[in-house]
Amino acid sequence: MTEFNKEIDAAFQSAWHAAKGGDAKWYEVMQQYGAEPLSEGLKKELLESEMKIARGAFPIELRRVMEKIMAKYPNDSKSFAMDQKVLEYYQKIKPFTGLGDIFANASTGTAKYSQGLQKAKHNTIKCKNCGAPRLEEMQYDNCLFCGSELFERT
Repeated sequence: MTEFNKEIDAAFQSAWHAAKGGDAKWYEVMQQYGAEPLSEGLKKELLESEMKIARGAFPIELRRVMEKIMAKYPNDSKSFAMDQKVLEYYQKIKPFTGLGDIFANASTGTAKYSQGLQKAKHNTIKCKNCGAPRLEEMQYDNCLFCGSELFERT
């Protein structure tokens, strides 16, 4: 295993084992790499958003650390799939929702959301990587939750 892979795995594990939203040990890792943590206000906003986490640091903070590691090892990072690794991380930290939750939500939401379906169309732009809705109307750069680019560049 290369030093690059060891550091990526160590960062992944540190983020995953952190308390929900990050903790002092995780912020030491971020500081070690010079990665910028989220502001307290943005953390609060993300914790209250529909993109729930059950544990660990926020995916965008892990992305910031991994970007620093990639810059440290430019040759090793050429084949690294950042979006895939961030999505793998999100799959580990999101809360488990059993099938009972899905069916309960469907039955209670059918009447509420089915009426007048043709009257008004609503389209939410979502992150192509993690599925988070775009939180700001004028947000055109990166997902606030996982850090992936919201739109492809041509």
